[in-house]
Amino acid sequence: MNKRIFHIPNNNGFTLTELIMVLVLISIVATIALPRFFGRDSFDQRALFDDTLNAVRYSQKLAVATGCKIRITFDGNQFELLHENSCGNDSFSTELAVKHPADPDQAYTGSQTNVVITAANSSTTFNALGQAEANNTVIIGNHQLSIIAETGFSYDSSS
Repeated sequence: MNKRIFHIPNNNGFTLTELIMVLVLISIVATIALPRFFGRDSFDQRALFDDTLNAVRYSQKLAVATGCKIRITFDGNQFELLHENSCGNDSFSTELAVKHPADPDQAYTGSQTNVVITAANSSTTFNALGQAEANNTVIIGNHQLSIIAETGFSYDSSS
């Protein structure tokens, strides 16, 4: 009986050609796909949207807490919170800007370059009951913020 013994080489690794091809494919995917996932514009839009939503909610709560009207204005790419000059007179000025809760030396404003805020009404005023003077819709990039007049409720109405 003839026994033939075949020697099968032990292939436990990758060839140099296979490794180079994988590196080339990874570099192609990295240069084409990754910038689409990590574009700065969407982060800037989301950051300004979150800041604006928080500012709207803060202005409502501040109006309830102080008993005076608080107005948030939307202009171009920024928002600003203003106190009523004296309670009950419906007059607002930039001299009485609401102070930022995290930094009392700074006015509560927000902006982001290359991001535009578009609002149905250029401002929303909250009264001492937390109600808004009118419904308002604010669009920031791909995000939409809605304010309900009767309750002052503000929420992300993007989807």
